[in-house]
Amino acid sequence: MLSSPNKLLCLLLSLLCCPASGLLVAPARPGLRATRCGVARLQGETDIAKDDRVLVTIESLSSDYRLQMEASLEERNKERILTGQPRYEDIEDMVTKYQEFEGEKLGMSRAEAEDAVLSYLQKKALMDEGAYSGDPQEVITFVLLGALVVGVGYNLIVNGIPQ
Repeated sequence: MLSSPNKLLCLLLSLLCCPASGLLVAPARPGLRATRCGVARLQGETDIAKDDRVLVTIESLSSDYRLQMEASLEERNKERILTGQPRYEDIEDMVTKYQEFEGEKLGMSRAEAEDAVLSYLQKKALMDEGAYSGDPQEVITFVLLGALVVGVGYNLIVNGIPQ
């Protein structure tokens, strides 16, 4: 199936990390380099051409995904307000500002800037999804979990490990 150890290594690395997350994987060996998609590629292998990539656009978003992006944008606006920066009116405004700020230097098209902004908002939504928010339900859950751990630990110390 896999003819070389290098391909097997790449397959294992791709299974260990989610390519959709966009996380960077630190190189495990000097011959590997980190890539944006989360899969370590061997040096010398060709990257996918720019024209072969499928770019995510605002028009291609489903209604659920668009709501998620809007919620991420609201969180980003809160951060910007706290740092004294102006807020973005909508995703289109964020794309326009990103293209003016970063895209012109990098020679990005409007579609590439849109893809980069939506990727950023997706990462932000994923990071915020599992974050501790301090809700009373979370506080009670963690207190009960802590009490359970302390109780089990105390029982093991007093009675020893059951045989």
